[in-house]
Amino acid sequence: MWRVVGINALILAVLLICLEATLAWLVARDSPTGIRAVDRLARKIYWANVSYVQYLPDCARYDSELGYTLRPGSCVFENTGFSTEIDVNSAGYRDDETSLDAPEIVVLGDSQAMGWGVGQGKAFADIIEAETGRRTLNTGVSSYGTARELMTLDRLDRSNLKTVIIQYSDNDGYENRRYLSEGTLSAMPKETYSQLVAGNEEAGGGLGHYLPALFQEVRGRFGGSEGEDEDSELPMAELKDPDVLIGVLTNWDWGPTPPQLIVFDVNTGGRGGHFTEVLATIPELNLLRSKVSDLQILHTPDILDGGDYLFPDGHLSEAGHQKLASAIIEVIAQN
Repeated sequence: MWRVVGINALILAVLLICLEATLAWLVARDSPTGIRAVDRLARKIYWANVSYVQYLPDCARYDSELGYTLRPGSCVFENTGFSTEIDVNSAGYRDDETSLDAPEIVVLGDSQAMGWGVGQGKAFADIIEAETGRRTLNTGVSSYGTARELMTLDRLDRSNLKTVIIQYSDNDGYENRRYLSEGTLSAMPKETYSQLVAGNEEAGGGLGHYLPALFQEVRGRFGGSEGEDEDSELPMAELKDPDVLIGVLTNWDWGPTPPQLIVFDVNTGGRGGHFTEVLATIPELNLLRSKVSDLQILHTPDILDGGDYLFPDGHLSEAGHQKLASAIIEVIAQN
């Protein structure tokens, strides 16, 4: 009897090891399999083990107004599939010190603008500066919403500011709604940030991490939990959040000579895609145009395709940053 139990246990252990190795191979791929369910699983398992740059003590620090900023200096940020060096200036942005001196162009955004997963100098802000010769500052920080991004604008030398580029993501909605309802945006307590840093220390890929994520995904899919399908054609947020973004931008004090605004959305893996279509048609847009006359809206599905995102991570690849930079440069050149 015990021999049978032992053999069965050995077979089960071998099966689990093979399954873990298969999941590790799947997550380590740099291109989709083409099987929608399998690729979706790869993304889910990957993100269940991600380390976030904003919670790495070497790469980020607590900020009493913004919750956190990047930490000045250099650090290495890595996840399965990439390892990049992050060089941060004294103000806490992934850019050089010179760009802080009266920039002509400022990029606001989250991890997509920051250049999550691509090398230093490869983000679209860097490409814009290199190809136009205009001083460009990249203030993108992972997980910032539009409200916090605008708050960073108050910290900058805007004496020569001509263009503000706003990269929106669909996860900005919660922060933006909170800002509109409360009229301000209070930062998380330092204790909360410390807890997030501690939790992030346990994150990371590698053997032994993927089976628990798989079991959690199976439990979520078949355990009766309900949620919005990440592959849905038109997420409900895309119907209600454009007017929230317009409200945040309209309420902001752009000064007596407002800069040119270029607005577009980039979401993980290119999901969604209808946000700017709705944004360009809502009546509230006229109110923003009355304050900022030069407002340009880019529709990124016309610029980017599925191959322009890292797999399974979902952030823009170097090719995606290059395509986006080229489209933005065309808009700037028209001014």
